[in-house]
Amino acid sequence: MTSFQLETDRLIIKQLTDADIETILPVYEGSADYLDTQTPDEPSSEMVRSDLAQAAENNCLYCGIFRHEANEPIGVISFVPHSFCGQRDYAWLASIMIQEKDRLEGYGTEAYQAVEKIIFSDEAVMRIGTLLIPQFDASLRFAEKQGLERAGGPFKNKRGYGLYSFAKKRPGLPETPGQAIWREAQGSIGAA
Repeated sequence: MTSFQLETDRLIIKQLTDADIETILPVYEGSADYLDTQTPDEPSSEMVRSDLAQAAENNCLYCGIFRHEANEPIGVISFVPHSFCGQRDYAWLASIMIQEKDRLEGYGTEAYQAVEKIIFSDEAVMRIGTLLIPQFDASLRFAEKQGLERAGGPFKNKRGYGLYSFAKKRPGLPETPGQAIWREAQGSIGAA
């Protein structure tokens, strides 16, 4: 398998391997506030190794986000570029995590938009999905800023938090009947 790498003005986004575990561990340690909403475990090399293995099992690209000028790791992004759950037209954003000290600098937006551009360059892909934990409010704001819309939920994660599904259609596609029903139902719930 070829290694994935993508560059933006400020970032290098490259696929990680087991050889990168110690390199990316500081990102996990610098993201303890986010990880606390996911797991009671402390950030560790084993956690990074487990995430890499799980990504490989799910045909997911697990990439480090590095500052271009210093090749310094600041985050991770994990995604299935197409064929998520056997659906050729469906991509999946499994995770995006920027360490706390580098948040609010636009790095997450830059990384996500670069990955989205690659995903939608495949004409067969019509939508990108993800799950978010509402307890980490920054994730919800980020998703909405990127044009993802709530599509369902809540579903429980292993800590009992309710996860919400979000999706983004390829720009220019008409709304489906199911999306219209969902939007109307959300409007009714919000008015109550």
